[in-house]
Amino acid sequence: MNFLSDIRYQVLRHLRTLFRIRVWIFISLVQPIIWLVLFTQVFDSLGASFAQLPGLENASYLQFFAPGVVVMTVLFGSAWAGMGLLQDIDMGILSKMLATPVTRLSIITSRVIASMVMLVIQALIIFTIAVIMGVNIATGVPGVLFSVVLICLLGLGFAAFSNGLALLFKRPEPLMGVINFVALPTVFLSSAMMPSELLPGWLDTVRHFNPVDYAVVGVRDLVLYGYVWSDLWRSVLVLAAWAAAGITFGTLMFSARAE
Repeated sequence: MNFLSDIRYQVLRHLRTLFRIRVWIFISLVQPIIWLVLFTQVFDSLGASFAQLPGLENASYLQFFAPGVVVMTVLFGSAWAGMGLLQDIDMGILSKMLATPVTRLSIITSRVIASMVMLVIQALIIFTIAVIMGVNIATGVPGVLFSVVLICLLGLGFAAFSNGLALLFKRPEPLMGVINFVALPTVFLSSAMMPSELLPGWLDTVRHFNPVDYAVVGVRDLVLYGYVWSDLWRSVLVLAAWAAAGITFGTLMFSARAE
């Protein structure tokens, strides 16, 4: 029980710290809204001809792109999770935590869980705004909850990798470089912005090795089409494997590099 109580205490600490940074809260909420409004307005200007493109099935671009915005928000938010750990390292907080009786594994676990709590809140807000803007979620509230499970698996993997990289580099510059190198390309190497039917052949092949695309496909099915189990079970398996890989990497880095 000490492990669970240690996690609870540290998760609350991380959340209190985040909620005190009002600028961060404002930006993290407003940025996905800008994506949702700006991109959909640009492509909706194409009119009905866009809705006739393969992969859209007469859906508006808002309906198509909303799941991509949810996944992008989780991706970018979790990919930067390691920056908080770097701050704790620089301020000596991590060293002090390691000197206490707190279980070591709870230190890295609580950080990942706190990141997930914030990202789930963001995702639910985005879903709410999308519905207000006119998005019809085919699977209703159960589909939203299923979508949260998928994006949590994606976020767990990226958050754990980010914290592992923070422990590996112990400097913000290389961590920022890796995040910028990986995060945005994974979005463009997926079907987040365009139907897979319209992607070049090589990109359509590459996206099958991209965990972000499995999250996008799963959430989009739940929003547009319903329970397409042939896609959903594959998304769950791939994203669960991704989360397990990220957690393993983060745990190994913490065991080897935490001082």
